[in-house]
Amino acid sequence: MIGVKRIELVVESIEKDEVIQQLESINIRSYTIYHHVGGRGERGLRDGSAFGEKFENITFVIACAENQLKSVIETLRPILKRYGGMCLISDAKWVLH
Repeated sequence: MIGVKRIELVVESIEKDEVIQQLESINIRSYTIYHHVGGRGERGLRDGSAFGEKFENITFVIACAENQLKSVIETLRPILKRYGGMCLISDAKWVLH
């Protein structure tokens, strides 16, 4: 196992392509996307598919090395400022196989 930073980013699905493009620009090419994410935040209660696929929330789960974290945050922060969303960072262990 190796120590990594786990980044969970919740945004509207309409932002998916921009997030992917920005991650790839800093050589982050591995992530998982959860679709139909619901919850309650700044914009109130959101059902996983209340506004149709275009406006549903999605969650990116990204694992990166600690030395990549600052770059990832600096890349994602403008997206969050423009469109809203949530970003959580925690320590995790990556199981190598």
